[in-house]
Amino acid sequence: MKSLLILAIIAAISTIPMSFADEGVQTIDAEGESFDVSYSMDGELLAIAVDQESTSLLVGLDGVRESEFAISFPSELLAAENASFVVLVDGLETDYTISYNDNNPTISVQIPEATEEIEIIGTSVVPEFPLGVLAIMGVLSAVALIFSKSRLAVFK
Repeated sequence: MKSLLILAIIAAISTIPMSFADEGVQTIDAEGESFDVSYSMDGELLAIAVDQESTSLLVGLDGVRESEFAISFPSELLAAENASFVVLVDGLETDYTISYNDNNPTISVQIPEATEEIEIIGTSVVPEFPLGVLAIMGVLSAVALIFSKSRLAVFK
């Protein structure tokens, strides 16, 4: 009877998770668009935000244990030439692995205990105003100005 009770206690304890892994999907609003970012780690996610100036994705964490942090996001949200992201863990550059699912990167990095911030730096982030549209409008305006000046000279 005593061994059965001990066995039941061991079985009950083994079902309690020994880590507090957090995983989920966070929706980020950037420049009028919504993007779903999925993540997993052994800790608590405080926030995920886009920094337009530094073309990066900022992740705030709390209560982190030494574990692997994985984040997946649309390539329209943050991209890097030749998949050369820079990943900073509490301000220090670290190695990472990257994989793609339907052109969306998934970055995995080992994080030490008590990590508070992860920054993923790319080469482009959701554009505020596409520069290509601005260039096309400039060229069209110049062409229209040239034609309007040349037509005026013909009619004089």
